Amino acid sequence: MTVPRRPAKLGPYEVVVKIAGGGMATIYLGRARGPGGQQRVAALKVIRHELGHHKSMKAMFHDEAKILARMSHPNIAAHWEHGFDEEEHFIAMELLVGRTLRDVWDACKERKVSLRLDHAAWIAARVADALHHAHSLKDEKGAPLNVVHRDVNPTNIFLTFEGEVKLFDFGLAKARGQSAQSSAGIVKGKLPYLSPEAIEQLPLDGRSDIYTLGTTLWELTTMRRLFKRDDDVETVMATRAGLVPDPRARLPEYPEALWKIIRRALARDREERYQTAGELAGALDAFVESQGQGDDMVSLTSAILDALFPGEREKRAMWLRHTSASRPQRTTLPPPVPVAGMTESMAPPAPAPAQKRPSSKHRIRKA
Repeated sequence: MTVPRRPAKLGPYEVVVKIAGGGMATIYLGRARGPGGQQRVAALKVIRHELGHHKSMKAMFHDEAKILARMSHPNIAAHWEHGFDEEEHFIAMELLVGRTLRDVWDACKERKVSLRLDHAAWIAARVADALHHAHSLKDEKGAPLNVVHRDVNPTNIFLTFEGEVKLFDFGLAKARGQSAQSSAGIVKGKLPYLSPEAIEQLPLDGRSDIYTLGTTLWELTTMRRLFKRDDDVETVMATRAGLVPDPRARLPEYPEALWKIIRRALARDREERYQTAGELAGALDAFVESQGQGDDMVSLTSAILDALFPGEREKRAMWLRHTSASRPQRTTLPPPVPVAGMTESMAPPAPAPAQKRPSSKHRIRKA
């Protein structure tokens, strides 16, 4: 079997190295000269070579690019441009270096710690802000695009070492006027995070994303899976039933105000949920404010990543310096994956050797 060669150039970007690959896409590190001659490094998302001739794959890719091109929000991975070059379809995005929320959840689980509840709520509020922006998008004539992400879950929420929260991977997003059409009987999204209406294959709107974000927040604040079961059939049955345990039964200190927010986000009847993601973000921010901690949550996020993944920030910064240099040097340092913009997440590099566990009660609390 012939291995497809790495493209030398995509649009204005020189392709430096492959940094990740998923089920539908390959991610390359690219560099180009920006305004004033300053070099810009980007993550270049390309349809996998063997899928490039499938019309449905191309249509999905183009739909994602068109949606991303209309977005401009600090909590959504930035789209810079997209195009067609030498039979390669590509999307150029900002290169985000950090960890997914799933990585953070797993690391906390391993260390038997968890995030502070107000910090978890703040992260969810920033994702809700991103969703509100996406849900509110309009076309050039001012008509709503009715964007629904359809895949909001911890693997598609990214925390950077600078403390930013980014929602990414709109590869499964639905919007009015798309060229790609979903096949009958196909449910898109990860089973443990589907809304009841997605399971029932009803028409979706932004309230479905609110539900899946509620699932994510419940798990982040309890350190337990909500609907995930031993097999897919049981998972679907649990998701369809939509029974959400009250966290206070196991965690007496769990704030009633936070449970009230999550319970409403997870209402099985979507008419009883928050009707907009902006409304959910407002409720979460009010809860964070009520806790009176007064911390800079951006700095707190950055500090927690450094505590959970010691030394990784420096390793990845060094790797980037090597690979984005005008004459890249050979290096065995790990690439900065996971990378925002993947259609399917890659497994992260092997974790750094265990070091002293973070113990500050102001950062991470005991689970």
